[in-house]
Amino acid sequence: MSLTHSFSKVFNTVKDKLLPAQAISQQQAVSPSIETDPVLMQMVFEVLTAENIKATWQGSYLRLADGLVLAAERVEAVTLAEDRFRTCTRIHVSHADYFPQGLSEYQHAMGTSEVLAMTEGFRTWARMDLLALLDATRELPKDCTVIEMNVASETDVAAGKAVYRQVILGPVAHLATLPAPKRKEEHPFCPCCLFTESMPAFHDLLQTRQFLGVRLFVSRDNEGKLAVDCRVNGEDFPAATEHLQHYAEKWPQRGLEFRKQYVVIRSSERSVNAGGAIHSADNAVDNVIDSANASSPKA
Repeated sequence: MSLTHSFSKVFNTVKDKLLPAQAISQQQAVSPSIETDPVLMQMVFEVLTAENIKATWQGSYLRLADGLVLAAERVEAVTLAEDRFRTCTRIHVSHADYFPQGLSEYQHAMGTSEVLAMTEGFRTWARMDLLALLDATRELPKDCTVIEMNVASETDVAAGKAVYRQVILGPVAHLATLPAPKRKEEHPFCPCCLFTESMPAFHDLLQTRQFLGVRLFVSRDNEGKLAVDCRVNGEDFPAATEHLQHYAEKWPQRGLEFRKQYVVIRSSERSVNAGGAIHSADNAVDNVIDSANASSPKA
């Protein structure tokens, strides 16, 4: 498998270039088959509005201009203290053309009230996961960088086809309680690190043509204890755990630290290098969110 780090290079005319097996008419109704929580859906609507993302109501779901359909459900709310709450919600997303089967992901957050915690979880999702999902359905992604692999089989080559697996790298939430050491890491942390360090675990999935949403999360506490989590389409994916652990062991000591990211993997018969639509590396979005409020240190 040849690997091309196509950082800062945007997609070309994706909608008509995706493999036929993934295409379903935009006119087909797409609705996640879950019972939505009206209160949570209103929270999601208000968060999207605050983030300048237009959404309209489609029954009890929300539909974005790009065709994404959203539904949210409550998973858990835990009272830790009088003014400290931990919540877990789940958002289901589907798109008629790209992933009609739907993807789901959990939002973990903390706040001084249950409502504020859930709102923070949705806000983080909108600033991280949603950016990757939106770019995965755009002709020209504007927020995320891409890793591209040529995975054409012998049959594809014989038929004159080139098949590419494209990994859309969403922004990374990064929290560290101590400042960075004066001596920099051998490879400074960037949006590619979490995936490339664990990529051997995804070998088999990269050979398929499935549309996948991948959550990557690693934390290390003050004593060096690691917590690692990886999910694919919302389900545990333990194959990546060992790789992510080895990666975290190489971090410089910065006290409590976590790194978290959502990436989307899909197939295309069109390379991101084709067509000449390229952003220069100097103008690329850094896509690393260094903020204590970016997310709670949970997957």
